[in-house]
Amino acid sequence: MELGDFAGLFRADIRARLDWALLARAGAGVEVETLEGTAGRRRLAELFTVWYADGTGAGSRWDAPGSRPLRVAESERALPRWPEDRRRAVVSLRQAFAAGSGPLDLTVPAYRAGAGRHVLLDGNHRAVAAHLVPARDLRLTLCALTGPVREDILPDLRHYAAPPP
Repeated sequence: MELGDFAGLFRADIRARLDWALLARAGAGVEVETLEGTAGRRRLAELFTVWYADGTGAGSRWDAPGSRPLRVAESERALPRWPEDRRRAVVSLRQAFAAGSGPLDLTVPAYRAGAGRHVLLDGNHRAVAAHLVPARDLRLTLCALTGPVREDILPDLRHYAAPPP
């Protein structure tokens, strides 16, 4: 998949402040990985959301001092502390996924922020809801941008960039 294909599929839905022009100038690519079963569930749990917590575990802004991004796996613990609209959306999706049959097919866009670290760019609610329904088989397709880990491309990347030497 090329950057243009990725943009065609996901750009309209990505609300994160991704600088598409800078990303293109940086020569970003796209990696697509499809995982099923236990491998898919493990990768889903490892994904970072664009939701943050402070040192006490309470919800926080991405740019608040001491805030840290939450992984999908942390969602069950964090759910009671989330804003009502986010909690309602996740619970509604979880109920819909639990009522379904057959494998749950989940395709999400992400940004590769280093080896084994991916930040969801869209589909955070769906990813968390799918994680909360472990009884359903899962097929996860992760479409990941592979560009520099710089906050001028995506402000959230400040949490993943290597500290200056």
